[in-house]
Amino acid sequence: MSDVRHRRWVTLGTSGILMLWAGALLLSHGACNSARKPMDSPVSSRTRALRADPPAPGGLVPVTQRQLHVTEGQLVSLAEDAPDGTHFAIEVPRQRAVVPETTGDEAELRFTWLGITDPAIPLASGQQREQVGLKLRARDGCNVIYAMWRIAPSAGIVVNFKRNPDDHESAECGNAGYTTVRPRFMEPLDKLSPGESHVLRARIDADVLTVYADGKRVWEGVLPADALVLEGPAGMRTDNARVRFQLLVPQRAGTTSRR
Repeated sequence: MSDVRHRRWVTLGTSGILMLWAGALLLSHGACNSARKPMDSPVSSRTRALRADPPAPGGLVPVTQRQLHVTEGQLVSLAEDAPDGTHFAIEVPRQRAVVPETTGDEAELRFTWLGITDPAIPLASGQQREQVGLKLRARDGCNVIYAMWRIAPSAGIVVNFKRNPDDHESAECGNAGYTTVRPRFMEPLDKLSPGESHVLRARIDADVLTVYADGKRVWEGVLPADALVLEGPAGMRTDNARVRFQLLVPQRAGTTSRR
């Protein structure tokens, strides 16, 4: 065999070996990729985040009548039905209460709605509503954040805050200073039926307020600067709603807000 033909066969043999090696490498790489868990898409990650479970309520405890400071309305203790002294009834059209010396960034309301009060009276704005809700960073009746479960005329979560730096009594500010916070995420709620029991929970983390209904995240939004400057305890509010309830607040007392 001539030297030229010999070199040609050597070259062809080497090329074949290289092609077989490259093919084996590709097959090995494909097997590793198929075994590896695919990365989540941004859409699926966002969907899971919105459906995440609420934080564990280990730091929340029911308040007693002695701890509640009623600023408007009247509470009835259900001591006969609940000897622990943490269950209450509301039969009046307007009810407001706070829990002094508590942090104001988280609270939970466990309630049973029994229907509309008799009589039912309009809000200071003149609108007729039935609602129950939580007060956060409630400095006073003129400076407070509300997370409300609207019952009628339409069901849903509404978050607003009231800020009047120079006023501290409801008689001074009236209906002034309200701002509705727009959600970045919200889910609709079903219309309530009398006798149903539900849980409303609200929590502020940094500048984000999240609201849970019956353990499901249903509202989330960023609080503006005018709301974040508010400081005060947690509390509750009702309008034209007959309810039986427990109010739960953070177990540890301390500064009335965390920023």
